[in-house]
Amino acid sequence: MRAPSALSLLSVATLVPELQAFAIPPQAPISRRDNLDQIVLPGFPHPNPTVSYWQDPPHRIANLRTTPELPTSQVFDYVIVGSGISGAAIAFKLLNRDPNLSILMLEARTAASAASGRNGGHCKPGDWKEVKEWVDLYGEDEALKIGKMEQDCVDDVRSFVKNYNVSSGWQDVETADLYWTKEKFEEAVEIKKFQDELESRRPNDGPWSNKRTVYAGQAARDHWKWPQILGAVTYTSHTQNPYLTVCALLEESLKKGLNLQTTTLALSLSQLNTTDPTAAKWAIKTDRGTVRAKNAILATNSYTNALHPGLASTGFLVPQRNQVAAVHPSANTSANPVFRRSHSYPDLHSGNNYIAVRAPDDIHGGDVIVGGSTKFSPTRERNITDDSVINSDIADDLHGVGRVVFGYHVLTSSSSSPFSSSRPQPPSEQKAHIRPEAAPPNQSQPSEAAVAAT
Repeated sequence: MRAPSALSLLSVATLVPELQAFAIPPQAPISRRDNLDQIVLPGFPHPNPTVSYWQDPPHRIANLRTTPELPTSQVFDYVIVGSGISGAAIAFKLLNRDPNLSILMLEARTAASAASGRNGGHCKPGDWKEVKEWVDLYGEDEALKIGKMEQDCVDDVRSFVKNYNVSSGWQDVETADLYWTKEKFEEAVEIKKFQDELESRRPNDGPWSNKRTVYAGQAARDHWKWPQILGAVTYTSHTQNPYLTVCALLEESLKKGLNLQTTTLALSLSQLNTTDPTAAKWAIKTDRGTVRAKNAILATNSYTNALHPGLASTGFLVPQRNQVAAVHPSANTSANPVFRRSHSYPDLHSGNNYIAVRAPDDIHGGDVIVGGSTKFSPTRERNITDDSVINSDIADDLHGVGRVVFGYHVLTSSSSSPFSSSRPQPPSEQKAHIRPEAAPPNQSQPSEAAVAAT
């Protein structure tokens, strides 16, 4: 194993200056399931992923099949492929608006077991830095809608956790984007000034409820207690066990009649030729049979391209594998301000390094979650959907902090914007209608077929 460099971005000395030691139990970095009889298809969810820190132990609905047999004879109002945060939130909102809807959810593995159950635990509106670029690309109106949508989505999740008393270790924390380079910090300050000017002109149109504060030089170091930084932009964020939050969303929908079918791999999507409004318009072939629905929704994140060859052919969506380490400190760190916050590092190499800390009163309270280090991958882990293994070079760097390493995927677009497509077109058309998704989460109901990428 390669020893972490003294200059490693994820070394204990650099990122957590006041932490002295960790108690790290010997543990293999990779665990696998034993269900090797499942099929493995390129681009589709691997049946034996690394075991996520968040999913130990598995949730009570992890292997749920609402009905023992796949309901192939029924025509559903909606079929949702994917049980992560996107699929779970869509089902929850649809059933809240109309409890009489029939909704079938297909999950290739266990419930909420992909990115939503294996990420870093942040619920953070971190794309505020993109608003100026969005204005240049889409115009001021659309840019503000996209920015507000991000904050609205974060607020939506927080409201759900609070209103339903979800036990997922949720905590509201001060977060910061920390800067080590003068160029990137000055760029962040200019973006903050740009947003301040926007807010003064359009106080009701943007994500202004979450105030950003700039700390420069010694003021940043004094406030954040990190001696290396040149500046910081702070605001409100949240940390949680994302797996438990999403499983709670699913359970609320199950109470309202959602049919969840885990370990059911969707293989293809086809449009049916009909003009009858009561008939099925979509057929989804799975490894257990074919189901039909009036509307189909792909909430499939990095696996979307595999189910939608037409969209894949555009190159618009790019899967990317990410890795995370979980660390248990040897001493009580609750009095240390570094461990009551979350941190991101937008200007260091790949720009995806971050630290979050679990709530002190939560199970495994005080554990430090560290992610990133894709700089050690020549491809930055792009176009990789296999989460049954981890990148050893990235793991070696993360081992500078902890030994429990697991992975997940994100899906980026060429525009870096959230998007939806009104109808997954058949492969023969080889074209996707793509637009920035600007509607706040409470204002639009999916119709026909939609692709949701997160």
